[in-house]
Amino acid sequence: MNLTIAKLKNLSIDGYINYLFVIYAFLLPISRAGISILTALLFILWLFSNDFEKKIDFIKTNRVILYFFAFVGFSLISLFWSDNALSGLAYIRKYWYFLVILVVATTIQKRFIEYGISAFLAGMLISEAISYSIFFELIEFKNVTPDDPTPFMNHLQYSMFLAFTALLLLNRFFHEEASRWKIFYFLYFLIVTSNLFLNGGRTGQLAFVVSIFIVGFLNIKNKVLAFLSILALVSSILYIAYHTSPIFKDRLNTSFTELQKITQESNYCSSFGSRVGLWIVGSEIFFKNPIVGVGVNKEIVEMKKHVKESHPDKICITYLLDYHNIYIQSAVHLGIIGLFLYLMIFYSILKLKIIQGYYRNLVITFVSVYSISSFFETMFHEQFSMAFLALFAGIFIALNRIEHEAKLYR
Repeated sequence: MNLTIAKLKNLSIDGYINYLFVIYAFLLPISRAGISILTALLFILWLFSNDFEKKIDFIKTNRVILYFFAFVGFSLISLFWSDNALSGLAYIRKYWYFLVILVVATTIQKRFIEYGISAFLAGMLISEAISYSIFFELIEFKNVTPDDPTPFMNHLQYSMFLAFTALLLLNRFFHEEASRWKIFYFLYFLIVTSNLFLNGGRTGQLAFVVSIFIVGFLNIKNKVLAFLSILALVSSILYIAYHTSPIFKDRLNTSFTELQKITQESNYCSSFGSRVGLWIVGSEIFFKNPIVGVGVNKEIVEMKKHVKESHPDKICITYLLDYHNIYIQSAVHLGIIGLFLYLMIFYSILKLKIIQGYYRNLVITFVSVYSISSFFETMFHEQFSMAFLALFAGIFIALNRIEHEAKLYR
């Protein structure tokens, strides 16, 4: 005990940041307060960390971080033509959760990256244990019901977390050589996947179904074998989920019913229908203001006004608080310029040079899951999903930095 205390006392600020990073990764799936406190603490420590000027120089050369800055900066500039600058500022201030990217990208050491990912998986394991306990009515947790057992965040975000976690584990399964760990990772993959289809998040389920083919193609050399084996796996998962999960069965049937109402009756008064209605309205607003948009505004006044004037048949969609699609929302707020800056963030993440195959595949999988999920929710503007992006974008940039530094010192 005394040795541990002495060791902690001798840590540099960078050392403390690395350990706090692991705690941050662990708390990310399970604690709103933990995200907020550690975001602030990590950033404050980082301001006084070792080689701070060198870190600033690195930031100036990293395209991912620069596009983040450009997007947030353009959002601030848009307040000049927004209907309500104060409301827009309230919307933009949530971007402070992205400060973690600067800390992780410039400071985290190589050995702590895998510690951080494992800590994230441990946090997800706790979240899942509580989720299963709620589903099987073993415990009561806040106001969460067995019909939608998502304990810490809304089911759309949770389903994205589960989809990525499952595919992360599958990626580990392909890259692990020890048989016992292969078995462990595959069993954990099945547990996470089961949880994904026990909750009501169709967003993550779709992201999972699409992205698992990407994982298969990345890890199996024979592409025909990859397609057929993943198709068989997905078909089995969907078949079992449909016949064993009442939530999934109900949601899937509801999706088909809602789709029929949209195409045959032009009825947008449903969960999925209201989203489609919003996308239509949002697209029309964008085409009226294509270059710089209408400006960032927390309240979607422009949408309600447009519906009232041009789409009185879609009045039922005006109860929603955002466009439930970050691409539409960015285009409406910031026009083609803002949408371009947003897309370039993820393109730049994909373009990061990471040699190690396991991590390279993880980058592609993460971008796929996050991008698909963002078609149905404003993931870029929700606390848990913002922190999720900050953690893994920071990790991927740090890997790029570490590999580049290793080349320089050979």
